Amino acid sequence: MTPKRIKLSIKEALLEATSFLRLRDVDHPRGEAEFILAFSLKQDRIYLYSNSERMLSTSQVENFRNLVQRRAKGEPLAYITGKKEFMGLTFQVNENVLIPRPETEHLVEAVLEWLDFYYPKSATEGEIRILDLGTGCGNIALSLAYYRKDVYIIGVDIESEAIRLAWKNASSLEIEKRAKFMHGDYADALPTGSNFQVIVSNPPYIQRGELPFLPPEIRHEPLRALDGGPDGLRDYKTIMQLAHSRLLKPGLLALEVGEGQGRAILELGDRWGFISVGIKKDYAEHQRVFLFSSPT
Repeated sequence: MTPKRIKLSIKEALLEATSFLRLRDVDHPRGEAEFILAFSLKQDRIYLYSNSERMLSTSQVENFRNLVQRRAKGEPLAYITGKKEFMGLTFQVNENVLIPRPETEHLVEAVLEWLDFYYPKSATEGEIRILDLGTGCGNIALSLAYYRKDVYIIGVDIESEAIRLAWKNASSLEIEKRAKFMHGDYADALPTGSNFQVIVSNPPYIQRGELPFLPPEIRHEPLRALDGGPDGLRDYKTIMQLAHSRLLKPGLLALEVGEGQGRAILELGDRWGFISVGIKKDYAEHQRVFLFSSPT
């Protein structure tokens, strides 16, 4: 028996998907439907409007509906498309890594500003060594290396699949010669005696008791990249201890921090002898990035 052919135009497919996503309480259903269809057709969104009456093949309709159903179940768009924009660059992502977020760009920008002040740009590649703890897909480290040709990055992650993905992103950005990604648990992965001008991290910072109440979309992301322990501070304590012995002078410890954790982070920094040199707020006016100089 020949399967029944599905006949839908681009306009009709978008109307169907928008209604389907709206009924399942997906935010911005029309925009998401357009994004998914453009991705599935390997076109941009302008193409959808200029070709709204074009009829889709049965396989195109089936593929589009499958992607829309995945989105309706809460799967993030970035996992569906396999990519995410960050700092003007495109990074490959998958379910093994946290999805890069706009607020994390504040962290990268703060480090770049500090480097411009303390280490004016030079022609020597790899002169400045930066350690990224919990590197994920490598978006923080690779963005720093992309915009500073004198930077050499080392990214550490406990998830081996994340390390493989970070290497892929380094290759696509043509930064692999100024990058090294190591599998392990922070200090355990680092060679003895390796020191850095900058240590940066966006560690897990959600309190364990809050994890079951996260939005469904966030719960699709890897638990290990979200779980900050009972108080949300577990990884910060480890990072402070590591940075105390691995940070050069002048040096910068730059951390992304969860909402409401600022006072605890400042107390941890003071306990380890770090000097607070800056706090940056995110778009929602939450204290998001904490900057510390090398211990005295």
